[in-house]
Amino acid sequence: MDIFKVDLHIHSPHSIAVSKSLSLDTMLETCKKKGLDILGTGDILQPQWLKYMETNLEKNKDGSFSYKNVYFILQTEIEDKESIHQVVLFPDFNSVKEVQNNLKSHSKNILGDWGGRPHVNLSPAEIVDIVTDSGCLIGPAHAFTPFKAIFRQGKFKTLQDCYQDAVKKIHFLELGLSANTDLADRMDCLKNLTFLSNSDAHSQSPRALGREFNKFDIETPSFDEILLAIRRKDDRKIILNAGLAPELGKYYNMFCNKCRRRIMFKKAKKKIISIFNQYSITDNFIIYFSNDPLVAKKDYIIQVSKNKMICPACKEETGKNYKVKLGVSERIDLISSREKPKHPDHRPPYINTVPLFDIIRAVKGIKSTTSKTVLSAYNKIIMELGPEFKILIDVPISEIEKFDLNIANVIKMCRNNEISYTPGGGGIYGQIKIDL
Repeated sequence: MDIFKVDLHIHSPHSIAVSKSLSLDTMLETCKKKGLDILGTGDILQPQWLKYMETNLEKNKDGSFSYKNVYFILQTEIEDKESIHQVVLFPDFNSVKEVQNNLKSHSKNILGDWGGRPHVNLSPAEIVDIVTDSGCLIGPAHAFTPFKAIFRQGKFKTLQDCYQDAVKKIHFLELGLSANTDLADRMDCLKNLTFLSNSDAHSQSPRALGREFNKFDIETPSFDEILLAIRRKDDRKIILNAGLAPELGKYYNMFCNKCRRRIMFKKAKKKIISIFNQYSITDNFIIYFSNDPLVAKKDYIIQVSKNKMICPACKEETGKNYKVKLGVSERIDLISSREKPKHPDHRPPYINTVPLFDIIRAVKGIKSTTSKTVLSAYNKIIMELGPEFKILIDVPISEIEKFDLNIANVIKMCRNNEISYTPGGGGIYGQIKIDL
């Protein structure tokens, strides 16, 4: 048995808002920097991307596919008629073509130039049956996000509600960037599932590819071994989920669906009688003041879930009533089985991480996400100390201190869960708060 670091959900240039320079060679370069061993291909049902992968991937004796020294699992994301996104993993190219053929009459874009993430006009259960009949694995993608997800506001509250009789064929769930094991394991209906932490990367950038990953304990980097690990059979298993601290995700906190300001609650300095009438507005936040912020927030969440809360900022600026939408954390608060997580025995540990690129940005006080200064520093620390995953998790702090004391201090705080965050929401990533 061996340990492989795995990211099983990415995209291709044939999905909207994906880097045109994403390719096997650019992915390979980032995998070396991150320490990734196995990567999903992304968008494998799209004909041009399918041809590209079939031409360039080598099939090995153990059934795995590889490009140079990185292994690949054939993978795509599908949107069903409930606007729920599903991650699909395929054993081989024959199964890809079989599923493509069985779905194409139900989809207008599956064979199109922009069909990387095709919309298929079938129910979740119908798609599960078609996909699994071809020997594939399928499970909900970014399960809690406010858009295109199984547990989003106004949608399903349990797996059974969504998949009906096909629920027994669902063996994994993708957590998404705004959730972790502690949040997901508050839902009793998920206790038998394996959780995946994947990047859903839209580019080969180190900030995207591998920002979430899993450690698989398997024999070979093949689909069959991935299948055994996800189903927790024959001693194959996932031994670690690692990903963004949920607060860093783009949809952790509730937000206005129009202006995307996030909603926060703070303690009032004087007694307030009228609830939800005292607030301040900034460029990024609406901050409500209350005598008891926790109680006020719970009441507010209930009203948002009923689609009754409007954004005061938009009301003042446009005179229109735009609604507030629940983030991941609030939606889980509403549909969870318990206030605190109850981890099943099979659940591996989850490490809340902060991407090394963003740690360097914070230390240097640089806002740009494309800064050449940050990229240069990132490449330098990788050259000296090894792949990013190793630096974030395994390299002794004393060794990192020799490179940069401030970076070492932030990584130490991350490992000890001592970091505080400005939570993300409304499509805006959260930020770490540091005082060095």
